Formats: sequence, C-alpha cells, structure tokens
Amino acid sequence: MPLHLPEPPTDVSEKVKGKLHAFADGAKFSTKALRGARKERLDLSTPHQIFTMGLDDIVAGAGLTAAQPVGWRYLVVDGSETLASAETTLAPDGSQEMSQFTEGPFVLATDQTLKTVQKLPQLSAAGFELRLLRIPALYVMALWLHAPMADLLVPLAPSPIGKEGKPVPSAQFLSELAELAHAASPPA
Repeated sequence: MPLHLPEPPTDVSEKVKGKLHAFADGAKFSTKALRGARKERLDLSTPHQIFTMGLDDIVAGAGLTAAQPVGWRYLVVDGSETLASAETTLAPDGSQEMSQFTEGPFVLATDQTLKTVQKLPQLSAAGFELRLLRIPALYVMALWLHAPMADLLVPLAPSPIGKEGKPVPSAQFLSELAELAHAASPPA
C-alpha cells in the first residue's frame, strides 16, 4: 500500500499555486533556487499537513495527540527537481492562507527522506498518511507516518537526536526528545 497523501481543504492548492505563479511572474522570490527556476515548469507536489508540538508538551511526556495542526505544506518542483516548500497557516476565519516559501536543509531532507520512506516494508502492512511534525524549540522536523494502529517518525536532517531518514516509533522518538529537552534545561 503506497504512502497516502492527504487531500488539503478545498481551494488551498489553488491559492498556493496562484501565489507561486504570481511570485514567479513578478520576480518576487528572495530565495536562490526559486529565483532561478523556469517559471513555466514550477508546480506543487506532495501535500501534507503540518503539526506542531511545544517544548512543554515534550517535557511533560505528551504523546502525538498533543500535536496541533497548523497548516499545509507542499514541495515546490521544477520538473522532477525539488526546489523549495510552500506553506500555509490557519487564518483567523479558519481558512488557510499562504504563509511562506522556504528553501534549505529541511526541504532537501524531505525530498530525500520521502524517496527512502516509500520503500519501507511497513508501508505494505498499513496505510500510512504523510504528515510533518515540527518542534520549533528543539529545531526538529520529522516526517510523521500516521496510521490508526501505529505512528512512525522519520527525523529530517539536521536532527539533534540523529537517526535522520530512519523510521522511529513515536514513543521512542518523543522519549529521546524529552531527554534532550531535560538535558538542555537549566536546573530549577
């Protein structure tokens, strides 16, 4: 069973694609790869929902149920080459609005890790949905492979706990982050 890409809310993809093309037409990109991209070939791929967890959740030993959905993320491609990501955020009225285009190590790691993840034997046993987990206080991003009976987290490089590109059971992943958070916290 292949990795399931969730369907973003109605019109989100069109909003993001519209902003992508408007930026390209107006030469408004501030990032190198997008500035040099062939505008007519820019497209979106691999939609996935973004979730975030706070440091307090990690220190308290909260599980993934504490992760809050905060937006959607797409990979921006020029043909078959991944250049950047495009993200939305939740607007006050509950809709999704375009928030940022980014380049850098997490974008490249997402592309590389997805190629590895799609070959995992675990995918044939369960229908995993692709998500992204972000823990800003620890500078952690991980692909979150979510299934009703199991969750795997795949740290994206650079990761403070290592294991980049390797699936880790959620309990182990969160436990290692809690240890890291406790080690970094000054004594009370």
